Amino acid sequence: MSDKRRDIAEAADRVFYDEGFANTGIDRVVGEADVALGTLYRHFRTRADVVIGAMEYRHSAFLEALNEDVTPEDGAEAVLRLFDKLGVWAKGRGGNGCLFLRAAADYPGDAGIRQAALTHKQSYLAAIERRLLQAGWFADHARNLAPDIFVLLEGAVAAAFTLGDDLAIASARKAAAALLAASEPTL
Repeated sequence: MSDKRRDIAEAADRVFYDEGFANTGIDRVVGEADVALGTLYRHFRTRADVVIGAMEYRHSAFLEALNEDVTPEDGAEAVLRLFDKLGVWAKGRGGNGCLFLRAAADYPGDAGIRQAALTHKQSYLAAIERRLLQAGWFADHARNLAPDIFVLLEGAVAAAFTLGDDLAIASARKAAAALLAASEPTL
C-alpha cells in the first residue's frame, strides 16, 4: 500500500468509525485525508473501495496491536492478555462498536465489503487459536477453545454499548479466565 493510499485509508477509518457510513460523504474523507478528490479516486475507484480500504487499514492496525509486546509466558495469562490488548485498543481507537460488522450491515449487498469483514473475523479467530497454541494448548483443544474466546472478545465489544468498555472487557476477561482454568493446557 502506497503512503498516500494508506493515509487516505487511515483517514477513512477515523471518519467512518466516528461518524458512520450513511451520513459520511466522500468529501469528508477527502478533507480528513487532506487530499484532492482526484487523488482519492486515483487510489480508490469507488466509495465501496474506500470503505474496504478503511477496513483493511483497521484490520492491520488491530492485529498488530493485538500482537505487540507479546511475551512467551505459558498458560491462561497469555490468552487473557488478548482482553487487556482489547482494552487498550478500546481506549485509544474504540468505543463505537465494531467497524467491520457495521460496514457489513450498512452494505449488505456488497460482496467486497462483506468479504473484508469476514476475512478480518477469520484472521482474529486464527490469532486467538495461535495464542492458545503458544500458551501450551494442544492443537485440537486450541481449535475447539478459540471460538469460545472469540465470542467473549466479540461480546465485550457489543456489550460495551451498554456497559462501557472497561466493564464489558473486564466481565469478558473474568469469564475467559474461568473457561481457561477449567481447561488448562497439559504441558
